[in-house]
Amino acid sequence: MPNDTATGSTEKIVILGSGNWGSAISFSIGNNAQRLAHIETEMNMWVFEEEIQHGGKACKPSHVIDEEHENVKYLPNIKLPHNIRAEPDLEKACRDITLLISVLPHQFLPPLLKKFRRIVHPFCRGVRLIKERTFPVIIS
Repeated sequence: MPNDTATGSTEKIVILGSGNWGSAISFSIGNNAQRLAHIETEMNMWVFEEEIQHGGKACKPSHVIDEEHENVKYLPNIKLPHNIRAEPDLEKACRDITLLISVLPHQFLPPLLKKFRRIVHPFCRGVRLIKERTFPVIIS
């Protein structure tokens, strides 16, 4: 079943964000990608690279996610699908994607939008799975 991109190729998905919500949704999306023929099996999850403590030593979250298939900082004790690849480089994570799933807090997305235009597939679609939003209070 082909997707609706102009190329007719398989869907290439990226998950932007690797906090608890990004890791949780990657579990479901990664499992679905493994069983659906119209979605590329391997997918990237963009990780903000920082230093974390794991096993008594300092390490990078992308390394732990890729090696142990677990986000020990934000979703400990839950194994992520083996087809989820943690990628700290935004351009590598998003190169030629056709579906961008953003789970970043809303304030972090606008500065990234100009970068996306240069690197994503021309027919890329986006989905925002935000869990927080501040709306101004209007009192009349």
